[in-house]
Amino acid sequence: MAPTIQPMQATDIPRIAEIEASQHHVPWSAQSFADALRCDWHCRVLKDETDVVLGYCVTMTAGDDEELLTITVRPDLVRQGYGKQLMQEVLAGAQERHAGQLFLEVRESNLGAIRLYEQMGFKIAGMRKNYYPTPADPAMQRPAGREHALLMRLSLAQSAS
Repeated sequence: MAPTIQPMQATDIPRIAEIEASQHHVPWSAQSFADALRCDWHCRVLKDETDVVLGYCVTMTAGDDEELLTITVRPDLVRQGYGKQLMQEVLAGAQERHAGQLFLEVRESNLGAIRLYEQMGFKIAGMRKNYYPTPADPAMQRPAGREHALLMRLSLAQSAS
C-alpha cells in the first residue's frame, strides 16, 4: 500500500519533531508544530500503511497567497519521491484555497530541494542574505556563520493551465 497524506494530528508531533531535529540546523520545536495546528495552518503528514510518519509539510494562507513554511522527509527516505508527493499536496491545497501564488524560502546550499522546486515550476524571486545560521564544522575547519535564503515563487494561475 502506498503512503498517504493526512491532516496532522497532535499525536504525530513527537515523531515530527524528531524528524525535524534530524534534518534541520535550526529545527522547529514540538511547540511550534502544536502552534501551527492551533492557528489552523495547513498541516499535513505523510504516513505509511502502519501509521509511521515519513514526512510532513506546513503551509499558511496569507491574503491571496500561500506560503510553504516547512517541508521535510525522514532522512533515510530522501530522494525517493516523498518530497515531490508532499509538494503536490501543497500545490493542490493552495489551488483549492484559490491562492494566486505560492512562496517558499530555501537554503542556498539545499540543491536537491531547489531542483525539486524548479521542476515543479518555481522561479527564484529574490534572496535574503545571511538569513539562515550555519553551525561550526570543526572537521571541515568551518566556523559558525550564516547562509543566504533563496526566495522562490510559483504563480498558481499559470500552473493551473
